[in-house]
Amino acid sequence: MEAEMHRRVAEDFVRAFGYVDDERVRAVFLVGSSASGEGDAYSDVDVMVVVNTVIPDDERLERLRAIGCRNIMLAIAGVDNPALPVQSQVIDKFIFRDTWFDVSYHLPYQLRFYFDYVTLVDKDELAPRLRKTRQVYSDADLKARVQADLRLLHARIYRYEKYVRRGEWVGLDLSAIKNLIVDLVMVLNDQPNYNRHSSRMSRLLRDLPVKPEHFEQDLLDILHLDNREAWPRKIEMLHRLEADLMALCEARWGPIAMFDDE
Repeated sequence: MEAEMHRRVAEDFVRAFGYVDDERVRAVFLVGSSASGEGDAYSDVDVMVVVNTVIPDDERLERLRAIGCRNIMLAIAGVDNPALPVQSQVIDKFIFRDTWFDVSYHLPYQLRFYFDYVTLVDKDELAPRLRKTRQVYSDADLKARVQADLRLLHARIYRYEKYVRRGEWVGLDLSAIKNLIVDLVMVLNDQPNYNRHSSRMSRLLRDLPVKPEHFEQDLLDILHLDNREAWPRKIEMLHRLEADLMALCEARWGPIAMFDDE
């Protein structure tokens, strides 16, 4: 129900914004949970726009205001943002008809589809050319990937512990640790082809074949208990999560060397 409503409001937005008549715009795709049919009351509408030339900020702002958008944030992410699986020129976030939208603009070479999408506009029949076959990994590839993730996770936990013991809280961010844990859980779920539209952590944790006790709660607490009083508990949970992930990986791939002098 939510996904269908999001699809309709996305179509209304595309018409209202005027993408069809804009020669700079070559295609528009609905992606994310709205395209996969898994949207819920908390889902945003994710739209990817393929352009030959980026529409300037002031023009996008004027057009968004003209069609009644509010809470507009322009260019919240840009080229080569490491948090995104595809390159984008800009990403705008706003509310249109009481629905949050994330609209990203891409040059044609920047976009490849590893995920579900719905074509809203396609002037040049780009969709077939943008589909990309999922990469196939050997078991040796996957073992090397989890080893790299585990090593980096260990190093980041050590770094986090060092900074909190110094009391240096400014700029301390756990998102890198979370991303490593997400990647490890995805590989353990046999979903190594990452994309942000089919990688919900709740589903990944639910589908994990073997899940250690307290694993999910530890992960949630680590992400939400980011304060000085909680840091001893958080470090304890980080080490426990690391040990659980190491045990899960070794149960599948055998011994994994953490250090090169072992």
